[in-house]
Amino acid sequence: MFDGVSHERRRSGGPPYWSAGTQVIWREGTGPLGTGGTVVDTSVPHFAQPVTVVRDDADGLVVWLRCGSPVRRAARADGRGKRDDPGTLFTADLVDERGTHTLFDQLRVAPTGRPWSVWVLFAGGSGELAGWYVNLEQPHVRDDRAVYTSDHVLDLVVDPDRSVTRKDEDELALAVAQGVFDRPTVAAIEDHAADAEAVVARWGPPFCEGWETFRPDPAWPLPDLRE
Repeated sequence: MFDGVSHERRRSGGPPYWSAGTQVIWREGTGPLGTGGTVVDTSVPHFAQPVTVVRDDADGLVVWLRCGSPVRRAARADGRGKRDDPGTLFTADLVDERGTHTLFDQLRVAPTGRPWSVWVLFAGGSGELAGWYVNLEQPHVRDDRAVYTSDHVLDLVVDPDRSVTRKDEDELALAVAQGVFDRPTVAAIEDHAADAEAVVARWGPPFCEGWETFRPDPAWPLPDLRE
């Protein structure tokens, strides 16, 4: 049935753009626990978070994810936590789980064409800066109501003093051992991490753009998670 919405996917960064205040869905991953080389297939367990658009133009997409938002995520079918059994981290059977976002209010900045996005982290409800998180991922594609990416496991944590730490290097090694990525892919991911570290070192965009002072429009409602 035609619902007036285009589901054809295209690269982010070109018009039509979303206006500020629009609610869209940020989706991650097709493979186990949100990893994989292709964009998400909605028929399998995946991550999905409803977000509110702050800015969308040729330079990139900026969205707001607030604590309390409903989310969907891949969870282990055996009921164990994601990291409870590293030996099956990327091979365990998964189910689609509904939950609530609780880990920081997040302003997410996805520069066009970059293999990473920057998440500005605020202590929930207080607006106090907790730092930045660089999520290494596939450059975004989108349709009329969602953006799609795939997580690349390795991440960067940037503290308020601008010091940088690589996160989940052990999980990246497990991703190779368990068949999620091959070694050339991991080499490319590590190159992308080095590029992002260089941006942090010179405090280039989007770090220098003042997003740490951002405050959401109080009139924005809590987004819903549309089917």
